[in-house]
Amino acid sequence: MKKTTFAALIGLALLSIFSCVKPRVYRAEVNVRTAAEAREKVLVQELLDRKKETAQLTKTTENLARDLGKQDTEITNLKEQLAATTRSMGESATKVTAEKISLEKKLVATNVTLDQREALIKKVKSVQDKRKSILSALEADLIKAYFPYSSLGVTAVTEEESIMLSLPDAALFEPAGLNVSVKGKELLKPLAEFLAARPALSVEVLAYTDNILPPKEKTLKDTWDWSLARATNAVRILIRDYNVNANQITPTGKGEFYPVTSNETPEGRQKNRRTVVILRPVLPAVPVAE
Repeated sequence: MKKTTFAALIGLALLSIFSCVKPRVYRAEVNVRTAAEAREKVLVQELLDRKKETAQLTKTTENLARDLGKQDTEITNLKEQLAATTRSMGESATKVTAEKISLEKKLVATNVTLDQREALIKKVKSVQDKRKSILSALEADLIKAYFPYSSLGVTAVTEEESIMLSLPDAALFEPAGLNVSVKGKELLKPLAEFLAARPALSVEVLAYTDNILPPKEKTLKDTWDWSLARATNAVRILIRDYNVNANQITPTGKGEFYPVTSNETPEGRQKNRRTVVILRPVLPAVPVAE
């Protein structure tokens, strides 16, 4: 009888301990998610700023090109005025000489301005070409690193100022759709090696889900939880198993809210469950007119 009572007390104690542990784990996960959402807002703002900067630079380039055409026309007109003034015999020699000197000064000043603007256009084009070259080289290297996995559906493309690496859901996660599978760990290894060789890259792991939570995962509150857990699990593998710098990479859960197709069919839900790794290199700043 005493042994039964003692065992019951031990069981109650263990139950009490585990019931205390779960809230702490949950709060830790909430803190991770909150930090990730804050990081997402910062990254989204940075992306919007870069888009705005690109649009402004494009407009500046167009304005400079338009001004260049106007300057060419102005130079032609000044030359014609100079020639007409020189040919004019009805005015005094002094007046003709003064006007000629004035026009020549205007011509020199216009040429200086034109040269400065041409130089700026060349600098802008040179930097833009260099930015494109950096992104193109990164994309080519990433495609080469994942060439053995291309048959699985791995893709890498350049979008604006980032490289988007898409990893197939079926190969990356276990059938339950939460933990990284053994094959998924192998799929993350080329990415880890790629990042180790390029520590300046800023990386964000975006996890997307469908609208149906895994039935066996009772701790998940919603698809935000699900997607953040998927992204975090992938990042943990990169950091713990492959020694990727934790300051270089951020997990982000996007939930069910960015579907690429309908969730009405199993095939559609499979497509909506996806993981995208965004790699952002440090690009040279484009010069602007003073």
